[in-house]
Amino acid sequence: MAEEAKEVKVPEGVDIKQPKPERPQRSGLTIPEFSVDASLPNICYPHYTNNARDQLSCVLIRPDGMAMIEQNIPRDEKHPLYRDIKRQFTDQEIDHNTQREIAIQQAKAKDAELKTKDENRERRRAELWARKSTFLDLDIVKNTQHKNLKRKLRQATNPEEALAYGVAIIIKESEKDGE
Repeated sequence: MAEEAKEVKVPEGVDIKQPKPERPQRSGLTIPEFSVDASLPNICYPHYTNNARDQLSCVLIRPDGMAMIEQNIPRDEKHPLYRDIKRQFTDQEIDHNTQREIAIQQAKAKDAELKTKDENRERRRAELWARKSTFLDLDIVKNTQHKNLKRKLRQATNPEEALAYGVAIIIKESEKDGE
């Protein structure tokens, strides 16, 4: 059964206005109304760069597509770039970008720390292997009668321990030759 279209009569002198569509919001942040000069660069990702929150940084994308980072923008209404930032971005957006930048910098620092730890661990392992190999390639260590020390040399877990057992084998073998 098809629905029939119904008509409603409006009294004379009354106008029905269509509601204005609401502007979309993202993450609870409002988007300010502003105009943009097409010949000027687009301002992207403004954020504070110091704890005093009196210096900003942003990315400027020129109309030809070239992007550049603008830094040390003073928080001063007389500065033209700061005025443009404030016209296009709310304080909430700038704060959000600042928190995001802090999180990015912390993640980078953590990653750099992990890489440094990995590099140090690999360097220590290579040093241990080189130290063990140096001693185990010596004829005096290959032919030693002190099998327990040789086993401990192979089982060494750090370069210093390997050095100690390698030297101990050489000393023991040297003492035996001196008799």
